[in-house]
Amino acid sequence: MQRTFIFCLTFLLLFGIINVNDAAVEVGFVYLGEKGPFTSPALEFAEKAFQTTQLAKNALKSNTFKQYGVVWWHEGDSDPGELSAAEIDAFVDYAESGGAVLLTGWAIRYATPMGLEKAEARAFGPTAADGINVGITVLKETLELGLVEGLENIDGKAPQVDDRIQVNSTGFPKSGDYYDKIWKDFITLANAWGPPANDWGDRIAAFGYWEAGDGKVFNMNWRLPNYHKNNEDIEQLEQLTENVINWLASESEFADVSPGGKLPIVWGNLKNQK
Repeated sequence: MQRTFIFCLTFLLLFGIINVNDAAVEVGFVYLGEKGPFTSPALEFAEKAFQTTQLAKNALKSNTFKQYGVVWWHEGDSDPGELSAAEIDAFVDYAESGGAVLLTGWAIRYATPMGLEKAEARAFGPTAADGINVGITVLKETLELGLVEGLENIDGKAPQVDDRIQVNSTGFPKSGDYYDKIWKDFITLANAWGPPANDWGDRIAAFGYWEAGDGKVFNMNWRLPNYHKNNEDIEQLEQLTENVINWLASESEFADVSPGGKLPIVWGNLKNQK
């Protein structure tokens, strides 16, 4: 029975009835603070790039989250305040059940109440313009996971290990970081670079993730997730975000595969039956 299932799945993949790469990732987008100039364009991008549903505060429930391959929580303009224990537990249960959460902007602060870190993230922003260019330094893992596909390094070439990729030309959202490696369980997938230190090495992780049960909570913050109209590198940032969400969806037990016809298949179920 299992061999028959694998054969049928292989046939569907080979003949294009199911196209995993072209699947529309279902994203649940969360923001709880102000919908200002740092948050609104992130939501607009998500709606353009993915099959996105905006989730209100009363939708912060594990069963609701499990309808989405990725839950993206972005706070770019303000601090939305404390969440209830039940709301925090909803994110944790979704991730531990095999889901994928992306935290950008000041949503980083909730990694601590989620139990992912004991340290508290430092806070800063928002600042609309300061003329400082920043980006990431590519690691071997960054390349291997396809997180910089379609991006250019600062010399306009395809990125290689140790190359720098600029994703923000000025300013930064309401955001934070675990400066000077105060995190304990974070898995870094790219380092940060930019003035005044010019090369932060691994003192400020550009992005990476925490393992949470069977799932992941991904964090991209510091000055990076600046979807503001002032950012002249917005296309690079959007491509990076798309790569991250596509990779997270490929890791999520709740990501759907959209077939070429009208045969919806839950990719998580397929993965479990390999």
